[in-house]
Amino acid sequence: MRQLNFFSIIIFSGIIFFSCSSNSSSAVDKGTNDSSQNVSANQTSGGSGSDMFYEYNLTTSSNEMSIKSDSKIYISSKGDMRAEMDMINSFKGNTSLARFVTLGHADKPNESISVDDSAKTFSVNHFSDSSFNAGENVKTISVAKAGEEKISGYNSIHAKIITERSVGGFYSEVDTIDIWKSNDVPMLASVKELFDRFEAKTGNAMYSTDVVNQLKQMGCVGFMTKIEIHSKRSSTTEVLVKVEHRDLSASMFQVPAGYTETKE
Repeated sequence: MRQLNFFSIIIFSGIIFFSCSSNSSSAVDKGTNDSSQNVSANQTSGGSGSDMFYEYNLTTSSNEMSIKSDSKIYISSKGDMRAEMDMINSFKGNTSLARFVTLGHADKPNESISVDDSAKTFSVNHFSDSSFNAGENVKTISVAKAGEEKISGYNSIHAKIITERSVGGFYSEVDTIDIWKSNDVPMLASVKELFDRFEAKTGNAMYSTDVVNQLKQMGCVGFMTKIEIHSKRSSTTEVLVKVEHRDLSASMFQVPAGYTETKE
């Protein structure tokens, strides 16, 4: 059951390719001192172009398992998205490698495409709001602002959320979630809308939806620069390590020619 917690974070980093705003805009959000155009030298943002690139590093550990992954997120000015996740999973001393490639298109907000380059295949995934529910009941114990810090050079608001998770009478466990968000990270307006919509739908994925308004009230809004989840059995950390403006090829957001569709 605790693997739900591990993969809820992976889902969070991957969720932006599962759904794209149908009202996507080519404009970069300029609500924070025009940070999209003027990024200080000590920040990780660089390059030029109307498209965006983000990279996250994730680590998860428990008594029996550890996960390390590198996630690269490509977003076109049209709102199309591509995610590449390379994962090293160690379970009871056995190590395995996995690579996930997912595409999302702005004109198909309830669809994603999983691409398997090794097999030259792809599959189309359809989902609804219920897809965001991990099957757990989440009770909020407390939400508090923990401070203001710089993460990867971006001014971020740090909030601490303590929740109790349960599934019927099978188990109950308390989690501490530390999350950092920043309005200084440049992002497309459509992506900002997407994050807002995602938080409204997360339900049991990470924290209950009543937390969202509390985070907004304390200024913990914008792009997620870091998140940590600690529980009795596991610990997960994901941090933003790179942000760049880029000119991306349209082919990056399409299934390569010759790939065969597989259906479950």
